[in-house]
Amino acid sequence: MKNFSVKSGFGLGSIIFAVAAVITLPLRTIQFFTVLEGGTGFFTSYDWSVYLLYGLIAVSVITFAVLGISKRKRLDFNRDIVKRPVSGIISLLTAAAVFSDGLIKAGAVMDDGSSLIEYGYMGEVSFNTEKLLFGAEALFAVISAIFFLSLGLVYITGKTNGSEHRLICLSPIIWCIIRMAYRFTRTISYQRVSDLTFELLMLAFLIMFFMAFAQVNSQISDKNCEWKLAGYGLPAALLALICFVPRFIVTVIGKDFLLYEYSPAEFCDLGAAIFICSVVFTRLTDRAEKNELPV
Repeated sequence: MKNFSVKSGFGLGSIIFAVAAVITLPLRTIQFFTVLEGGTGFFTSYDWSVYLLYGLIAVSVITFAVLGISKRKRLDFNRDIVKRPVSGIISLLTAAAVFSDGLIKAGAVMDDGSSLIEYGYMGEVSFNTEKLLFGAEALFAVISAIFFLSLGLVYITGKTNGSEHRLICLSPIIWCIIRMAYRFTRTISYQRVSDLTFELLMLAFLIMFFMAFAQVNSQISDKNCEWKLAGYGLPAALLALICFVPRFIVTVIGKDFLLYEYSPAEFCDLGAAIFICSVVFTRLTDRAEKNELPV
């Protein structure tokens, strides 16, 4: 196994990710106490922290994409059949985090006493969109949790490399699409509510990451797709941490009234972030040159 190096795999991008996280997470946490209105999530003013946060996110996302594209023909994905206890534990934790989202949404569906299908006075049919989306999110969260659980067991036992999960690996993509669809149902300003903006961007990058992971892990149309794991994954992980860590801190200290009412700290975001980091930091390697291959 190759030692970690800034010149190998996605080493430089990983360092940039760490620096960006160290700066943006405290910065976002401070904003809850200074420029964000509790309950609505609206900006009360645009100070230096707002411009700095958006600037750092934009620069980081662009950098990850540029680095990824520049190394698109040099990156490889380690598919060796070996025991990966750390990746296994992370996958199991991700499974638990995603499953918790399924439980929360299933509980919301059961607590909603209204009918899924309603009929108007003129016989027109309407659907309870929120209940329908929550039910679908709960279903695919559970299926996604099963996928991560299977990966975790595979990595711990070391019997396969996980490439056999070709169908179920699509479940995280559908889960993220449903989560995004629910957020588009909110009739609110996407510019003024930064939490919603970050969530939509996070989910967009998560969809692209899980699509790339499905291709690379299953070896289906995966030629030169390895860069997408980092190019899409690290922006998704950074945004997921921004969505979770500051909200979690605010909740733990008893100031959850400062949060946007529809955007609590969700452990599934943390689970997705640590899973992405484990893939990018441990599975992306330099592609072996032909003259390096054993005869």
